[in-house]
Amino acid sequence: MGATKRAILLAFGGDVLVDRDDPHEVFSEIRDLLRAPDLLFGNLESPYSDTPENAVTAQLVLCPRLHNLDAFARAGFHVMSLANNHIVDAGHAALVETQRQLTSRGIATCGAGENLEAARRPAVLEREGMKVGFLAFASTFPHGYEARSTVPGLAPLRAHNHFYDVPECFAPGYLPRIETLPDPTDHRNMESDMQALRKSVDLLVMSFHWGDHLRPFVLTDHEKRTARLCIDQGADLVLGHHHHLLRGVEWYKGKPIFYGLGHLVFDFRLPLTDELKAYFEAADPDSYCIFPREGWPLLPLHPETRMTLLGWAQAENNTITEVGFIPCRLRPDGRVTAVHPDSIEGKEIVGYVNRCNESQKLNGRLITDGAPVVGGYASVRVVPLD
Repeated sequence: MGATKRAILLAFGGDVLVDRDDPHEVFSEIRDLLRAPDLLFGNLESPYSDTPENAVTAQLVLCPRLHNLDAFARAGFHVMSLANNHIVDAGHAALVETQRQLTSRGIATCGAGENLEAARRPAVLEREGMKVGFLAFASTFPHGYEARSTVPGLAPLRAHNHFYDVPECFAPGYLPRIETLPDPTDHRNMESDMQALRKSVDLLVMSFHWGDHLRPFVLTDHEKRTARLCIDQGADLVLGHHHHLLRGVEWYKGKPIFYGLGHLVFDFRLPLTDELKAYFEAADPDSYCIFPREGWPLLPLHPETRMTLLGWAQAENNTITEVGFIPCRLRPDGRVTAVHPDSIEGKEIVGYVNRCNESQKLNGRLITDGAPVVGGYASVRVVPLD
């Protein structure tokens, strides 16, 4: 691994969910962009099955039909995380079948499997003589979705909440301060997996499904602590997702962390069950919870979730030298389009990520002048503050 290696381009989107009769149309506007990188990563947000068996603990079942998986192969995805809070929605058989179907389409997976050993297994791909390893874990998921020694599921990285009341006074109804305590077994497993993989790859990428999707901008102590721990343990790049809203970017000890990639595409067909109808009657339509949005049948989420991005990282000689993103927008028909950083829509996305960084005191600084063109699209560079 000591020989000089050529540069490669990695690209990464957040959650992806395709559920339509013609799945290929969803990426039609950015096909050249997705074909540009040497490695393209995404988080597959659900199982895919024609014969689903709903999990008992599933809150909202996501499970498109199998033909939708063809969209990811044609779009050019090379590796996908399966570690997320919906991957067992349709039962264990659907999870295993989804993984098998992706493999048959030439897409590597990580983060879930037929047992815990398989779920912790990395995906390793080689480009231009450079080996890139991916490990994926989920921190937010329904009880029972975690893999065990003889049970299929996802690779867990749990932390336990501790609540602290306002000190030295009674304060009924006040929001408590929340701190998290890492689950020792999960964290030992993660560190062991990283140490083993680090010996055999040139670049190590960590993927996490985590965070509070009901609040914009905010990062939990679990997210920051885990991301920085990964860098300390030898990771070259950390990718987060689950929030549906974009989060900030920082450089820590010379390595980039994308805390929240949003969702690149999300065909979420909201089932109007009696329970959900009752919930909607009492819910605040301006909140960040799911709620029917007029004119947006495939995205019943807050308007801010229509902003997204495709992240990129340039690697050379076993080192990530620069990172950035291409601003993107979701349209009412569910298609994702790239927008120029200097356009009205592009400036809104750049401004939003800036707010993420500023509110969480992250050192990522966004630069549009002179940023690389990726797949014919102008991008934004993220550099550390001086």
